[in-house]
Amino acid sequence: MDKKGKILVADDESSLRMLLNEELTRAGYSVELATNGEEALWKLREKSFNVILLDIVMPKKDGLSVLSVIQKENIPSAVIILTGNATVENAIECMKLGAYDYVKKPYSLKELLIVIQRAIAHQHLEIDTRMLKQDLRKSSGYGGKIVGTSKTIKSLRKMISRIAPSQSTVLILGESGSGKELVARAIHDESPLGNEPFVAINCAALSETLLESELFGYEKGAFTDAKTQKRGLAEVADGGTLFLDEIGEIPLRFQSKLLRFLETGEIRRVGGTKDISLNVRILCATNKPLEELVTKGEFRSDLYYRLNVLSVTVPPLREHKEDIPLLVETILVNQGFSKKFDTKAMGLLMQYDWPGNVRELKNVIERSCVLCTEDVMTEDDLSFLQIQRNSRIHEEKEADGEEMAFDVIPLSELERRHIISVLKYSHGHKGKVAKILEIDPKTLYYKMKKYNILIDYK
Repeated sequence: MDKKGKILVADDESSLRMLLNEELTRAGYSVELATNGEEALWKLREKSFNVILLDIVMPKKDGLSVLSVIQKENIPSAVIILTGNATVENAIECMKLGAYDYVKKPYSLKELLIVIQRAIAHQHLEIDTRMLKQDLRKSSGYGGKIVGTSKTIKSLRKMISRIAPSQSTVLILGESGSGKELVARAIHDESPLGNEPFVAINCAALSETLLESELFGYEKGAFTDAKTQKRGLAEVADGGTLFLDEIGEIPLRFQSKLLRFLETGEIRRVGGTKDISLNVRILCATNKPLEELVTKGEFRSDLYYRLNVLSVTVPPLREHKEDIPLLVETILVNQGFSKKFDTKAMGLLMQYDWPGNVRELKNVIERSCVLCTEDVMTEDDLSFLQIQRNSRIHEEKEADGEEMAFDVIPLSELERRHIISVLKYSHGHKGKVAKILEIDPKTLYYKMKKYNILIDYK
């Protein structure tokens, strides 16, 4: 964004309004003005602002009345009260009504700019906290980061680094459970918008009507249960990134409205009559072949071309199985389990094809940890998985004198690879490696010497 944030100045004193407009614009903010409380509320309902500089004594509606309405209608802007009649009672009342801070006139511009910066940071933190609570309910369970040291994952990270600086729409492709939202979050974090809101919505979880009201918001009285005005997630994401998951599930009739938003950057709340301009980067994801949906007439071709400006494919877990030991360790740590899989059990995990990808791996680990009463999990604790055991096949093939149809990985090789993966993950910090592996540092050095692991992976 070319601006630091949007500020509404609501004050009946003309000279102060003009001065603040000039100084805040010079400081890099986008500024709008209101001469009284009613005008301030009208603007707040029509547009999104990061901060409101609100005078207490104003005609038509005073600052306390405006603040009360802001709280009642759940308007997410941070409020800074400006007044020359500061009293302890007023300050307490303003804080009770949700004001972020209280500044007494006269004040220095430097002081006010510091308060504004803190208010915007606080607003972003509140938005991130709300989004984090949603994310935790559907967390992948392995720390919210792309974990892996394989060539496949390294290539994915390079692609993310290339496309993150752009403001273009990105289409993320991949199987269910492969980590498409993690990739979207990584693109956002590495972009210039990394400190702005990241808002995700699952398009498959909502009907057409609910999807429109959730994404675009609605006006008071738009339908029976619309008791107050509600801002949609697109407005919450203003200045940041909006992630549309399962984009292939969007109903055909709603696709034209989404296309208009993508092309114009404007939305219209349900029941509203005015367009609201937003500055949002769109990331979307699907596990469906959109080209086939276009051919079947189930997805608009113009919307597909508009979404597919840049694309990135998330590999399924079966294509980078060498990352499984590191994924397992990371999931165990982030889920708070002080258990581990023995070498044979880890071998079974690496043989399985994981049709549900990392999401399935996480669920298997959680189930095993809950059901296993021991600190170390074995093959028996994975008996519910339909895994073909290489060791048994090897014995049967040898007995028949037949050649193996595929390579069997020795347990020593699995251990060697596992140690290398954890070394890479810990950037060569052997103390951390020993702690993750739950072995003595001397044992780690012995194994590194035994397996001729000479690289520090720093």
